[in-house]
Amino acid sequence: MHRTFHSILGVVVLALCGCPLGTPMDHYRPHGHQDTTIAISPADDAILFNAVGTGGRDLYLLRLTDLTVTRIAETPEYEVTPSFSPDGQRVVYAAGVPGDRADHIFTIGIDARSKKQLTDIDANDTSPRFSPNGKMIAFARDKTYNWDGLAANWEPGGVICVIQTDGTGERQLTSDELFAFAPAFSKDGESVIYFTIDGCFSLSLEGAETPKKIGPMVSYANLSPDGKRFVYANGKYSPDYELFIASLDGTGKSQITASNHGCFHPVFGHSGDTVYFLIEEWPQGPSGESKSSIWSVRTDGTQQKQITDLSLFDAPHNWKPPLSP
Repeated sequence: MHRTFHSILGVVVLALCGCPLGTPMDHYRPHGHQDTTIAISPADDAILFNAVGTGGRDLYLLRLTDLTVTRIAETPEYEVTPSFSPDGQRVVYAAGVPGDRADHIFTIGIDARSKKQLTDIDANDTSPRFSPNGKMIAFARDKTYNWDGLAANWEPGGVICVIQTDGTGERQLTSDELFAFAPAFSKDGESVIYFTIDGCFSLSLEGAETPKKIGPMVSYANLSPDGKRFVYANGKYSPDYELFIASLDGTGKSQITASNHGCFHPVFGHSGDTVYFLIEEWPQGPSGESKSSIWSVRTDGTQQKQITDLSLFDAPHNWKPPLSP
């Protein structure tokens, strides 16, 4: 079933299974629909996603106007967790380079040009997000991982770091003792918001303040454009996961999806009135491979609709939308 945010549990399991902490394991990355996430363009006219490609994963753009797909990163690297810059012209993502056990942060233009690697230390960097002014990137860094990049579809984390988009000024914001994940900038760009098992916190970029708890811990969370709410997935088992919206402090919770399958990786459109997400299905039964399709729903829970079918993530560069009946 779908793995959740408990990367810490994975480390414990490795130790209990006889794999000493700090011992490299064979590098393995999923090649099916796992490790797939989506992001919405600032104009709400395209969906950025990663899916099966040259290096196990490539980056693609799905135009919502005509449902055409363009590949924007065809590399031997394994790309994950992509996100748009505020002007929609660049993409930031994490990628595993062949022969390198760690994932690093990269940027690339949506025209597939000007790729730039920003981080390169032996640590698993993931979940990068641009600041509102496009000059800085926040990301999570796992400095203690032991599975050579296998963290990606767990909701990965570690310490929260920031770096300038030119690759300079990298610094760590949270302590090594804290396991944090899903970083994002506040609307004014002056703070970084992130989650831990103890809740949702805000930390000033100035670094002098103590992190301020602003809400509960939730999984697969995404902040609204106005910074006042978050959408998240919640459930006991994979098919039970539905999407909920709540204020940052956890109040005003409302369920916005109703499905017979698991709903994951929700993201707000920039208009703030629509949420895009993945629905996970098991067409071959529980022992088969999970498949995902892209859906949208209004934030009031109405107009839930399917955008793509399950075949998009199998061969995105050859994908055509199904003919209407």
